Amino acid sequence: MKLSKVLLVFNIIILAFLIPTYIIFEKNLANQNSPAISPIPTATGADISEVTASPDVVDKVTEILPEELDIVPECLPSNHKFKWEVIKDSKKLESYRRDEVVSFKNSDKYNKIEGITTFRGNNYRDTASYGFVDVKEEKLEKVWSIKIGYIDTWTGVGWNGQPSIVKWNDDLKNAMNIFSEKKNKKDLKEVIYATLDGKIYFLDLDDGSNTRNPINVGAPLKGSVSVDPRGYPLLYSGQGIDEVAGKKVQIGFRIYSLLDQKLLYFINGLDKDCLRYWGAFDSSPVIDEATDTLFECGENGLLYSIKLNTDYKPQEGTISINPDITKYRYTSPVNGRLGTENSIAAYKNLAYFADNSGTLQCVDLRTLTPVWIRNINDDTDSTGAIEDLGNSEVYLYIANEVDLQGNNGYSYVRKINALTGKLMWEKGYKCTYSENNGGALASPVIGKNDIKDLVIFNIARSYKTSGGKLIAFDKNTGNEVWTIESDYYSWSSPVAVYTPEGKSYIIQCDSAGYMYLIEGISGKILDKIALNGNIEGSPAIYEDMIVVGTRGQQIFGIRIK
Repeated sequence: MKLSKVLLVFNIIILAFLIPTYIIFEKNLANQNSPAISPIPTATGADISEVTASPDVVDKVTEILPEELDIVPECLPSNHKFKWEVIKDSKKLESYRRDEVVSFKNSDKYNKIEGITTFRGNNYRDTASYGFVDVKEEKLEKVWSIKIGYIDTWTGVGWNGQPSIVKWNDDLKNAMNIFSEKKNKKDLKEVIYATLDGKIYFLDLDDGSNTRNPINVGAPLKGSVSVDPRGYPLLYSGQGIDEVAGKKVQIGFRIYSLLDQKLLYFINGLDKDCLRYWGAFDSSPVIDEATDTLFECGENGLLYSIKLNTDYKPQEGTISINPDITKYRYTSPVNGRLGTENSIAAYKNLAYFADNSGTLQCVDLRTLTPVWIRNINDDTDSTGAIEDLGNSEVYLYIANEVDLQGNNGYSYVRKINALTGKLMWEKGYKCTYSENNGGALASPVIGKNDIKDLVIFNIARSYKTSGGKLIAFDKNTGNEVWTIESDYYSWSSPVAVYTPEGKSYIIQCDSAGYMYLIEGISGKILDKIALNGNIEGSPAIYEDMIVVGTRGQQIFGIRIK
């Protein structure tokens, strides 16, 4: 054996003895500031073995030592340690590890059905388009629109309102309460859209006609619905507003059967275990197929791990669930403003979400323990997106809004090593703040094909103009490749769509009610159409058809020609 190999084996043996000692040492130093090293967060009453990443977190993640984690020191200030705990049946658990192995597959294996099932498409949150588009004219064409309503001052479709678009197989389509004429339609694609008038609409992608009656929740819905990606007839929907006509109404998260649209389960957002008494669910869940587990964040400051115990009998046309819930609860090391509005992203057994305080977390879903955290400066509603390059080279792209900072604060666009929390690069943009927040409220495009080297962010209320910027960044350097400046801000997330040859186009919508068709590689605006209302919601695209709703109380179907 060569000397270098002998030394390598010797080092590994030494590290095996030193790592536990180092962790205890870090815990004792938790009340000291260090510009280079921050302690791994520990739970109140948690066993130290549960604090570090579990041995099978990701490929070779246990080789990453605590001192190698790049955590912003302000995230764990000397006078305020990060505290967390696991709650089951309203009791704090001393330690927790689930019996089953949670490990999300790559994003292209997330959906077992054709279409867009959740906000930004999958567990990586990296797309809102399905299939390819055959572009000949590089034009946008309005194909249909329908009128929707309002509740109080909540009109049409709001942030982050993205529809799901699903093509059901014939057996499942026939088992559902879809109208008979639609059941008989070949290749029916169903649009499912939650709106601020308190309804969940079911529409034919081709013409916007009803495929079944809407579900009337009776309170404004400003999040995005999710369809079960396994092809089960289950629908998930969060609620954003708790008041109708001056009276408080029940607020929370709902699970419906898509066989008959009946409510199967309701999570009261005003959870007795929460640390923030605000019950909204604007985020969309992810579902781990192997363990039948749903993961969802609430604005009450809880991460829910929900074993659904799904009993689906296709031959009998029945489905039921018997949820078993475990909760991850924490206190923010930045300020007391808990609550998550973005949607949880997942890589293998690691989950990522940011909150209203500006705390970004990576949590091990097998043990419900934090792996790393960062202070990202401000309230962060924009959902982060994961890029998986293979060989444990995984990155998270995320940006904050301007809220807590007040006027002229900065929105920081960041690329972060998703396994270690190390900052790869960041770019700051000064933004205005008035009644509406500035900065990033939209989720990014992770470029593929001819824009594989680009990540595209939408920044609202940029400094001086109060308009917006759509910026394409070089993934490696963070340098701007192209920028589109607008007089109008946007909270709507851009969407990339591709031709079979790999040419990219970007769909972008804004507060003035315009939809743009943009060449992805150059940033050249090819076409724009007016949709007559602020477009806060985010589009979803199925092949050449775009669906998006507006605050002008309309839902549109638009073709890319």
